[in-house]
Amino acid sequence: MIENENDLVCSLHKQPAILVNLDSQLELNQRLLCQQCSDFIEPSSNFFGFKKAVLMIEENRKNIVEFLQSKIDGDLRHVESLYNQIIALKSYLVQLLDQLIGNTNDWVQNLQSAYQGQNKYRFFKELNSIIPNQKIEQNEKLNLTNQITKINNAWSNKFKLYLGSFQQYPQYQKCQEILNQINESDCLPQQKASGPTKLVLIDDQTEQQEKCKAIAFDPTGKIMISTSDNNIKMWNFEQGKITLINTLQGHKENIYCLVYSKVQNCFLFGASDNTIRLWKEQNNNQWQSFQAQEEHKDPIYCLILTEKEDQLISGSIDQSIKVWMVDFNENKLQFLQSLVKLTAFVVSLSLNDSGQDLVSCGSDGTIIIWRKGENNQWNFQQVVTNSLQEQGKHVKFLNENQFIWLAHKSNYVCVFESTDGVYQENIENRVQFQKDNQAQANWPFFPIIYNRDKNLLCLRHIFHICILKIEEKGKLSIIQQLDYQNQGSYGTVTNKGEYLVYWGSRENKYETYKIQYE
Repeated sequence: MIENENDLVCSLHKQPAILVNLDSQLELNQRLLCQQCSDFIEPSSNFFGFKKAVLMIEENRKNIVEFLQSKIDGDLRHVESLYNQIIALKSYLVQLLDQLIGNTNDWVQNLQSAYQGQNKYRFFKELNSIIPNQKIEQNEKLNLTNQITKINNAWSNKFKLYLGSFQQYPQYQKCQEILNQINESDCLPQQKASGPTKLVLIDDQTEQQEKCKAIAFDPTGKIMISTSDNNIKMWNFEQGKITLINTLQGHKENIYCLVYSKVQNCFLFGASDNTIRLWKEQNNNQWQSFQAQEEHKDPIYCLILTEKEDQLISGSIDQSIKVWMVDFNENKLQFLQSLVKLTAFVVSLSLNDSGQDLVSCGSDGTIIIWRKGENNQWNFQQVVTNSLQEQGKHVKFLNENQFIWLAHKSNYVCVFESTDGVYQENIENRVQFQKDNQAQANWPFFPIIYNRDKNLLCLRHIFHICILKIEEKGKLSIIQQLDYQNQGSYGTVTNKGEYLVYWGSRENKYETYKIQYE
């Protein structure tokens, strides 16, 4: 107790209390009785011994303290947990801010590297630029502008991803305004490169009876690889002429898709036996294949590599997309993630400029956007609606926020654009082919090719192989349509946009066309 026990005395005799009167009507100082007082009172239940009263009071207080301690202990645990979460939040926010600061420095370095060395030149290489009516300088400026836009788009998207955590702060809106200003400056009207004008046949003498479903080129453009049922043929490619130099064998079933590294002499393929395999040149045109990967349950229809070539993305008949870690130096292909919100065969894949958005095309017409999040994990973002409500077999990003989709039967290329991260069709930019395809359907394979530097778009639509270019405000215009009169043509364009090569099942031979430009 707070009081000193010796101070608790009878109010009448000032003697130590030995009894307590529980009558609540009495004043507090009248409720303590000494030995002398006790001689004159009648026994009653209202009287307790002083010591007993102290023990009872202390027991009550003990119960109250234990109850309170129990209650406080629970609250303390929650408060301590809250404290730990706030510390974790602080660490997370600091990490995000450090990431943004680091990204800003990297962005500056990327932009500065874009003009380093531009004041140096080789005389003979630049000689043509001073010839009247030549558009070399104009095209070089366009290419440099596209390069800067690509850098800005990539970093801008990364910033928007991290900035979302700071929306409640006043600085957030200012950062968004600055990013929008950068995007607006990149979107200022630029004169497009002249683009392609026509296709000129170079060679059509090389026959191949086995089916070819895919063609790709090495980084130099001097080696072409193509499928031949379950084999891969390697060709020397010289000014549009092809000469067979090797055949890579040992595959169980037909090969459907190829992707060649842009930095190393190796390539990957997907096959109808559900496998993905890596081939790599060891020396002197000696090639070695490495262990096949079998995560897919059905044939693989499409493969793409990220810009950094650290991830491979595959689409399959099993209605899934698989993401793989790629290490060409160590000859490794490791499964990372499966994307399964699909309802049909995955027949086409494409990445935007920054590599943050992936668009997939299902054979049932379903177009899905996937977005890269934390730890490079891909997440479902959006199902994109197409107004034609029909199937499609091909999709291709043209820049950071725009992709095209090729309808299955109707004669349209549809254009989709992103506003605030949501993709919608821009019906005004839709392109209609004039050729009659007799209501036939577009087959898979033969991915859409887009060369920004050449302003060249190449695709196969049912019977026709078409070249297009991009006009002002993102509108597409058709330059030429090769009428092949057969759906079974499969090909690609060389890396520098100089030649179109395809194999056709109607005549079982390769054809090469030179692409002429203004």
